[in-house]
Amino acid sequence: MAGGGKTDVNQLGNINFTDKVVYFQSHTSDPAEGNWITMGCPNEGRRVQLPQPIKLTYNGPKYVEYSGASGTLNKGEKESYTITYPSTDSYTTLPVYLPDEDVSMSFHGETDLERENVDIYLFKVTSDCAYGLLDAFQAGDIENLNTLFQDSVDGEYEKYSTQLGDCGDLSDYDLGCLGAGQYCIVMVQQNDDGSMTVLSSTVFVVVESELCVSSPSSIKKGDELDISITGATNENTCTYGAVLIKEQAYKANIEINSDGTRDGTSVIVNDLDLIDEFDITSSNYRSKLTRNELQKEIQTLIGEGNGAIAIGESGQKKLSLTAFDLPVGCYYLLVGAYTPEKGLVGLSQMAIEIKSKGNSNGGGNSGENNGGKGGNGGGNGGAGGSPEPAKNVKSKELCQQFVSNGHRIKFEFTKGATSVGYVEFGAKKTAGKITAIIEELKGKSPLTPTEPEGEIYKHLNIWVGNGGFANSNNIENAIVGFRVSKEWITENHINTDAITLQHFNGDQWDSLKTDKVDEDDEYLYFEAETPGFSPFAITASKNILEIGEKTGDTEGQSTSDAGQQDNSGSVMESEMSSKENGKTGLRIASFFIGFLVIVLTGTIIKKKIDQNNEDGDEDSEE
Repeated sequence: MAGGGKTDVNQLGNINFTDKVVYFQSHTSDPAEGNWITMGCPNEGRRVQLPQPIKLTYNGPKYVEYSGASGTLNKGEKESYTITYPSTDSYTTLPVYLPDEDVSMSFHGETDLERENVDIYLFKVTSDCAYGLLDAFQAGDIENLNTLFQDSVDGEYEKYSTQLGDCGDLSDYDLGCLGAGQYCIVMVQQNDDGSMTVLSSTVFVVVESELCVSSPSSIKKGDELDISITGATNENTCTYGAVLIKEQAYKANIEINSDGTRDGTSVIVNDLDLIDEFDITSSNYRSKLTRNELQKEIQTLIGEGNGAIAIGESGQKKLSLTAFDLPVGCYYLLVGAYTPEKGLVGLSQMAIEIKSKGNSNGGGNSGENNGGKGGNGGGNGGAGGSPEPAKNVKSKELCQQFVSNGHRIKFEFTKGATSVGYVEFGAKKTAGKITAIIEELKGKSPLTPTEPEGEIYKHLNIWVGNGGFANSNNIENAIVGFRVSKEWITENHINTDAITLQHFNGDQWDSLKTDKVDEDDEYLYFEAETPGFSPFAITASKNILEIGEKTGDTEGQSTSDAGQQDNSGSVMESEMSSKENGKTGLRIASFFIGFLVIVLTGTIIKKKIDQNNEDGDEDSEE
């Protein structure tokens, strides 16, 4: 067993069981040294997008005692935690493996963990495991960690022991090929005093086979969305489910409110109280996890007008989602196949666009997606002078102007199809009528080999004239005017002073001089100076942990975004030991990492639970 760990390194909380004390390592927003686990993926096309943002807020006491176990957070009694999960691609997408593919993980630890011995636990998560944990909490039988572990996991785990590198990292650690199922990784450190520190955790999925989902990449408003699914092993015995959710609604705002007691604790996800909805505190909560009930609850979780869900009968490979009342916009379609014996056996995702009835490009554009997350783009192409692949273009807008030497030329994009409102430059040459194109992208452009640094609000392309026109011989003093949603700023705790337009110069990303010029109720407006036009990205500072004082004084709670970033660290330091002074980066409460794992895997587990209960419900109806 690994040993030698220290209990005085950047810990944010602990749980005292009767047989062991478990500490939880804090995290910073630094993806290189923030104590995060990332997963390798042999097929990037099978990564499934997770909700964005994933945000958790805890309002409750710093010390909680329940049934012989107690937990402590290193915070002030009246403080609350808000955690926003990092939004870089390796964190916001869920790896999906096949059984013949090697699973690998990396740990990006802080330098204080250099050469430390660690244990890696790999759990196979099942419905029995979920039931066991819920039953134990309901019965109050959680005081002994070893008993809780053995009763809920029941031997369904592997343990690996290794040593971290000189920088506290672990690179591409091979876990081998795994059977189909849902898995959770927990990395721990055994301490000298007999306690244990949880360093980090994450989840991933291994499916039996790739699903082939045939669906139109776009439909007209008012139409139903009809899909067919093939490719699953023993597909005639599988139950298939599909969820269509609007891009802007695909988020997980999680709030835990507690007075320190079980009855006084609520877990609210997107305004839905999970404990009340599923009767988790009652002995008959399993009855709420039938197919019909689960379908209703997921629809409630998505929200009215934000999406649709369909769960078919066993072997039903064609599904129809009620989309006639959904608004125009971009949607994610998530499709899963599962069986009572094996759980999830297939998972796929693609992009769907609902277009207005008057759009001549809308509807009927059917294409098959073999388990990838992209889809066919639905008619928003990169034509008209753009080298961007059509499938990556979310929306675009064009404008034409006559370019005459010595004049200031302004292209205004009045339809609001993208985040760019105008492009302006001084003309050094008469070029006649030219076209400017703004493309808002679904993700990183293949024209750029790397992502820009920081939180990414939008990926963009700006093309002006034919190739080679927008250079220093023809234009000067170019400006891009763009907007950023206040909702995004608030949800991601963005420092508005750090919002920047970045420009890809062919080799690397350059941050451009960016100034705020205006604002209204919904947006902040900016101008950035650019040397030319090509791929761009609107970025800001990294996600942070926000600690706010809960008092009755509203004015005392509110600070500027910049103030939150500058002062949050000092608030934490006042509650933690003096050795925290000098540390850069704010601490993210990994005390709640386990809960985030449960939330992210919850819908997968529920699908298996649903199927296990379906037969019983049908018998009772007869």
